[in-house]
Amino acid sequence: MIPIKTPAEIEIMKQGGKILKTAMEKTLAGVKPGVLVADLDKLAEQEILKLGGEPGFKRVEGYKWTTCFSINEDVVHGIPTARVIENGDIVGIDMGVFYKGFNTDTSWTTIAASGKGQAASQGSQKFLKVGEKALEEAIKQARPRNKISDISKAINDTIVKAGYSPVRALTGHGVGKILHEDPAIPCFFEPGQEKHSPEIKPGMVLAIEVIYNQGSADVVLANDGWTIKTKDGKISGLYEKTVAVTNNGHLVLT
Repeated sequence: MIPIKTPAEIEIMKQGGKILKTAMEKTLAGVKPGVLVADLDKLAEQEILKLGGEPGFKRVEGYKWTTCFSINEDVVHGIPTARVIENGDIVGIDMGVFYKGFNTDTSWTTIAASGKGQAASQGSQKFLKVGEKALEEAIKQARPRNKISDISKAINDTIVKAGYSPVRALTGHGVGKILHEDPAIPCFFEPGQEKHSPEIKPGMVLAIEVIYNQGSADVVLANDGWTIKTKDGKISGLYEKTVAVTNNGHLVLT
């Protein structure tokens, strides 16, 4: 069953989402060549705590960190280690906040580049712009009487048209009292998918995720037991916002 939130619960999630958005902005601003990923994880945690939230990912059994950092061929769930960020790295950050009983979740991908690195990473910039556009188009579909498959189709069509591959093994999801709730929100679409797809209703809160690869959609699990990587070693991108469905449309919470 897909949980439906009350207006009061969505207001709490809006407050938590504001904390998360601020923490993400601060962390993204710190992504520079020479910086330790572990230090950025600490920065994110400090910001969340300062603003009155709790790192949501630390509530996941067995996970000890505030963030996930996915660099270059990492797709999702990368552990924030003492790795040094290098010029030109593709850096995806995923983090969550738990606030007054509710989770919010967000992700964003950027390029760690000095002035010289910008020109050399034009291909990477194009790749990431497609992910941003796919998320924008997907969020537009988060409205009553649409189906979850409409969100999936918007992601799929934007990514495939650009020549990239939506990851099939990972999905967006509902979010609320539990970090990962129903429904699953695939990044891919196939004809007929809409027949079994849930209708979007007011009060649903969705973590809409765009997860896509430059090359093949195939992924593998790394030896650390957490990090999922592209099978072919090509780069990956990740974009995610928590979105509440309203009577007339939607409200982006993060």
